[in-house]
Amino acid sequence: MIKHFCKLTPMQKCISLLIILLSFNAYSEPSWFLYKNEQGVSIEYQQFSDDTFIVKGQLNIEDVTANDFLDLLSDTRIASSWLENTSKVRVIKALSPSENLVYSYIDSPWPVANRDAVTYSCYSRLSPQQTKLSIESRPEELPLTKRVVRIKTLNAHWLLTQKGEDLNVEYQVYALPGGNIPTWLYNKVGLKSTFKTLVNLRTMLETKSYTAIEPVIKVGSCNLRELTVK
Repeated sequence: MIKHFCKLTPMQKCISLLIILLSFNAYSEPSWFLYKNEQGVSIEYQQFSDDTFIVKGQLNIEDVTANDFLDLLSDTRIASSWLENTSKVRVIKALSPSENLVYSYIDSPWPVANRDAVTYSCYSRLSPQQTKLSIESRPEELPLTKRVVRIKTLNAHWLLTQKGEDLNVEYQVYALPGGNIPTWLYNKVGLKSTFKTLVNLRTMLETKSYTAIEPVIKVGSCNLRELTVK
């Protein structure tokens, strides 16, 4: 094999090495596994060597725009109506028309301690038809709450793709809950919560069960930190 490789021209060697590298990357990338595909909502996950998950959900909503979705997000008073296990959401500070700091309070099943999260969110345009709301944890931006575990690792996005009069929504999240919650339990809750959240999202957008509250986040530039996922 080595003898044969040495006889190749420089161009052939480069092509061979490129094929090997591409093959390695394909095998090293964790596979997506289907958790559930019901009610027009598809939930998949990637599992890493430490048993943590990236969860991804997708759905298509008729007669809805990206602006409708942002209007819903702005109505934080009703966030608990569609964000599963989240009882409180408030905007701490609008950093710019496209950037917010947001506080979220997450209810956990007994005897697990409740969680909270402080996140930076930023809205950007990827193409004329596609926009993205990126979210990452900024736990140091707010003092800790007594008897509540602060989520320190959280990276997520809402990818919004307009297809005519319909909106395709992709939600992806990687988070570590912190504290002493077993990984298998957190993964189970995360998958179930993502599915219910997207089902609720469809209902809220289709029935227009929200009121836009200014300022609604606008397209702009983002100051995101580099994400390192195992």
